[in-house]
Amino acid sequence: MASILIAFVIAALAVKKGGASPTTVNHRSCVQIEVPVSVETTAIKWLQPRVDSNIDAVDWVRYQTTRASPNNTESMMGRIPVKETFNINGQLCVPPKGAARSETLQIATHGGGFDKRYWDAEIKPEEYSYVEAALSEGYSIFTYDRLGTGKSDKPDGYDIVQLNVQVEILRQLTQLARSGKLVSTSKKLSNCTTNTRLTKYKPSKVVHVGHSLGSLVSVGLITNYPTESDGLIATGFLITNVPLSGLNVATWGFELARENDPALFRDRGSGYLVSATKSDVQLNFLRKGSFELAMLDYAWQIRQTVTVSEFQSLTTGFGEKGAEFRAPLQMVVGENDYGVCGGDCVGAYDLDVIKQVYPGATDLDVHVQPGTGHGLTLSINATAGYKASFDFLHRSGL
Repeated sequence: MASILIAFVIAALAVKKGGASPTTVNHRSCVQIEVPVSVETTAIKWLQPRVDSNIDAVDWVRYQTTRASPNNTESMMGRIPVKETFNINGQLCVPPKGAARSETLQIATHGGGFDKRYWDAEIKPEEYSYVEAALSEGYSIFTYDRLGTGKSDKPDGYDIVQLNVQVEILRQLTQLARSGKLVSTSKKLSNCTTNTRLTKYKPSKVVHVGHSLGSLVSVGLITNYPTESDGLIATGFLITNVPLSGLNVATWGFELARENDPALFRDRGSGYLVSATKSDVQLNFLRKGSFELAMLDYAWQIRQTVTVSEFQSLTTGFGEKGAEFRAPLQMVVGENDYGVCGGDCVGAYDLDVIKQVYPGATDLDVHVQPGTGHGLTLSINATAGYKASFDFLHRSGL
């Protein structure tokens, strides 16, 4: 499976900064929580240069893209036990009482370079916020800052913040949600003590939604623990049949986060990277003509970090049980996604090949969103893409 997936995996990241959305917006009720998540797994010790300055960041990119450097397998130096509890910042929102699909919870995992606000734009939320769209459709939704981003913990960027650990965190969050204890076991960061629909919320089904790196985390979940999900919408993600046109870490314009902005990223240590300029963000996530200038400014405002080992571990979170996943699966990609298919995703996939990777999927679909880049929620036709995914879920009984 890994050999089939390797073609698109370099593209699996996105860009944002830490923060929280409003507790209530129009028809929604939300609670901000800090979830203690206990993880016991193994991570990988990687052979790679340390990054303690902008000069080091450039050298790290050069190392990763030089032909003579060790490949990913050669860079694996061994396994590291990880047994820690991490604080994960999240937001649970439920639609008005009586909404048809409120018992179906969507758990959304953002991509690299962003935090959970990727899903919940504060600029024109009726046109861009996936959270608003999901609630309007009647779904409940939980968004969270991945480990190393936003207001979640930011541990070691080499041996801890990597895909294997992110997959286990998503698994634990899923299990807490299914048990009805997601809020009760967490620290409440907003006042909702009288709203039992939030504090005691227990879904009957859980659908996972990912973007880019978050899709890789979500795919890691279903290929390691195929019964943990009742459905997956993987956006910014596609098993392609085309080369990546030379796209690699060099397109990110990386600098050491705390040197790029000492105030904004003062809590990020060695190995935490961020795109240096707004133009770098545009290159990776937006296509000219498909975004408002205000959204590019917003994307820059909420930019977030990735770690060196998240890039190193892009394919290491996948398990061997993908064939056992027996639920609906949709892959969503922008027509002009520069990372996934070199800017032209039309005809860049073979559905029969994808079915070979996930033969047990009860329904399988690929949606190519017209005139859109990698940043699907930042593009002017975002809600059309959301509708395509909701229609897919409805057809699949979710």
